[in-house]
Amino acid sequence: MLTYKNKLFSILGDSISTFEGYSEPYDASFYDGLIKCQTDILRVTDTWWGQVIERLGGELLVNNSISGSLACKHPNCEISSYGCSDERTSSLDRIGVQPNVIMVFLGTNDWGYGVKLMPDDETEKSLLSIFSVAYKTMLEKLQRNYPMAEIWCFTLPVSDYKKYSGTEFPYCYGGIHIEEYCNIICDCAKEFGCKIIDLYKYGMKLDTIDGFHPNAKGMKTIANAVIDILENIE
Repeated sequence: MLTYKNKLFSILGDSISTFEGYSEPYDASFYDGLIKCQTDILRVTDTWWGQVIERLGGELLVNNSISGSLACKHPNCEISSYGCSDERTSSLDRIGVQPNVIMVFLGTNDWGYGVKLMPDDETEKSLLSIFSVAYKTMLEKLQRNYPMAEIWCFTLPVSDYKKYSGTEFPYCYGGIHIEEYCNIICDCAKEFGCKIIDLYKYGMKLDTIDGFHPNAKGMKTIANAVIDILENIE
């Protein structure tokens, strides 16, 4: 896929996209220390994004992924950690060098917290605590800050939860079906002309260490799905 050869990639994500020494801020990684050994994710090329960038012939610019972060503003999160914040949507360049591609992989924690999907009335249309409002705001800021970048919006993957826990995947883990969050991600991506990396519709099930965080096999599953989706939408 020569389109992305030598292109610069930045990532806006949560714990699934972290890796010690690469994701910023450096103290917000899930995949560090003992976790790297438990998951067999020992090198950057074991991460989903490391594999995707390598296979496309690109180069990582900035990985702004924070473990536990949401797309929307949530009272239990630090102000700078939510994806639609000014800080995070402007932290994907490096010394004036801007990304060619921004991969946005957020929403899993919004789903987990069961955050509200849509505003009920006019007074809620600007509330960043509502998923649809926050996701649109995030894309608006990214396009304003990086007008030449191609933005990829990832929907949420399903894990092989039964293999880990003995029970079925909790599609309504936070009280709202995961598909509803994925639908909003797709709608926002279409509205802003972004590429949709629809992991949910793709239908794979990830191997994980806890039902949600991929191990090395799960990371490879994500990477293969991303490449396959790109080949079919270009």
